[in-house]
Amino acid sequence: MNKPLLLLLALAAVASARPPLIVTGWDSPSPAQYRQHLAEFERWGVFDGTTIRPTRRMANGRDVDSRFTFSREPWRWEEFAGALADLRAAKPTTCRETFLMLYANPGDVDWFDDTGWREVVDHWRLLARLAKQGGLCGLLYDAEPYVKPHAQFRYGAQAQAAKHTFAEYQSKARERGREVMRALAAEFPEATIFTYRLVSDMLPLLDAGDLNRALEPDTYGLQPAFVDGWMDAAPAALTVIEGTEDIGYRANSPAEYNAAFTRQRLRLAEFLSPEHREKFARQLRIGQSLYLDAHVNPPGHAWTIDRTDSTPARRLAANLAAALAASDGLVWLYGEQARWWPGGDAKSQTWAQKLPGAVTAIRRAKDPAAFVRSLFEGQRARTNLLANADFARTDGKAPAGWFTWQDDDSHGTFACTNGCAIIRGAKQAVVGMGVKTEPGAVLAVRLRVKTTGRGLAALSIGWKTADGKWTAHARNARFVPSAPPAADGWQEIHGLVEVPAGAGQLMFMAAASGQAGESDACSFKTALLTPVLTDE
Repeated sequence: MNKPLLLLLALAAVASARPPLIVTGWDSPSPAQYRQHLAEFERWGVFDGTTIRPTRRMANGRDVDSRFTFSREPWRWEEFAGALADLRAAKPTTCRETFLMLYANPGDVDWFDDTGWREVVDHWRLLARLAKQGGLCGLLYDAEPYVKPHAQFRYGAQAQAAKHTFAEYQSKARERGREVMRALAAEFPEATIFTYRLVSDMLPLLDAGDLNRALEPDTYGLQPAFVDGWMDAAPAALTVIEGTEDIGYRANSPAEYNAAFTRQRLRLAEFLSPEHREKFARQLRIGQSLYLDAHVNPPGHAWTIDRTDSTPARRLAANLAAALAASDGLVWLYGEQARWWPGGDAKSQTWAQKLPGAVTAIRRAKDPAAFVRSLFEGQRARTNLLANADFARTDGKAPAGWFTWQDDDSHGTFACTNGCAIIRGAKQAVVGMGVKTEPGAVLAVRLRVKTTGRGLAALSIGWKTADGKWTAHARNARFVPSAPPAADGWQEIHGLVEVPAGAGQLMFMAAASGQAGESDACSFKTALLTPVLTDE
């Protein structure tokens, strides 16, 4: 099957709703902390889930962190009784996309160590069981090596590298992947395996000329073979999310997030054996990541993003919106300098303190229409950039200062009376106004609309250069009402737009489409185009 068709198959499964947003990181709670602080965490009002550090209760009553799964240490299911009780006792209302953390650490079990791998496989089995019985979505699998000098997926770090070739290690890694997947599938066949990074870090190696030679010295060189093993045994209900860590941590524009999605959707399957590529593409979802520290670190820091002529909160809002629009899996936030979860180090700032405006920025990115409604419900006086926005002045056919347009094969009529612009019998027509703008400006829009008979009343936003040429077509926007009409038939449209590079004018267009005759009418009134200020 060719790659474009694989892409279409995968995209067909994408829901119309935006992907969930979760937080993960050093402040991820234990099951006990999750139960204790869940209600407080949910009061942020912007997150759909989180990650949880599994714990085991030892004979001495001490709870031990059990994320480090690639070890020889024997575990017993009875040690998870307390963790399971806490997970079952927690009652999330909004935080439902939650994963149990599983790390490929310490990573000191050689792939040819049968005894050690029996324990690793059992660890996968037990954490899958805990996630399933605890009501979670699945596992967060993190392959990054944190315990030096070990590195589970680097060939040169293996104890028997002098004895076995890279190809032999690849074969054994595939076998181990098959073993852990069978264990997981027996406990949780419909699980989602969310990964910070699966193979996305290695995308450049696909064009290296010889993929296997390029993989051999790589930190994650044995990972594709391990995932091949997953696909040998993965049930059809299993989902794998590539988390795109390294790419997302540095992304700072819609173009970068869109490119990451497209490139991964088209090419990640090339890391797997040919017999698994179609299956992998079908069960793969592309996640996106944001590194909060990069939004607050100073210029020149190794991990920072350009915030010229902007603020950390504005960049967070813009980047999160771009990430959400370029994911069919989930989007995750990670930060090290502050926290979202209560508990832990009380001296540590929350991210709302460390990055002022962060919560509003997240809310704006997740639900722009709701954000705009909240702006208009506030007490702040707002500047309307549209002239004659109440349509009080008219030339008979349109509000004074506004233009009309319709398709060549559309034969509608225009009228303006009693503060309403009306389009009748049009296949495609607009009443619009151009407003000077600056690239990077964020603007909120509102328009009241009413539809009589057939047709759709909408608000279209387009862009022109300063000298009047249409531009940035990919950034055009079209908004329709999101709530049922009031008793009088009127509805409100709300939306949020950011002026793209190269645009000098925003074209605000009240649009009617799909009308069949003069009895079909779309009415418009009370137009508003207003800047979103830096502290909003």
